[in-house]
Amino acid sequence: MTVLAWDSLGSIATVGVFGPALVLVALVVGAVVRDRKLAAREREKDDAEPPTPPPAS
Repeated sequence: MTVLAWDSLGSIATVGVFGPALVLVALVVGAVVRDRKLAAREREKDDAEPPTPPPAS
């Protein structure tokens, strides 16, 4: 019984340490993917617009 109790406490501690770390990694990956999608949309929009001519001087 003691071994089972100790083993489950170790599992809880492992989840307690790695759970928040995995959540943080997922948030960072999600933010990077979102940023790249937004940047690609902006580039696509900029490419679709005709370039503005330089000002005449």
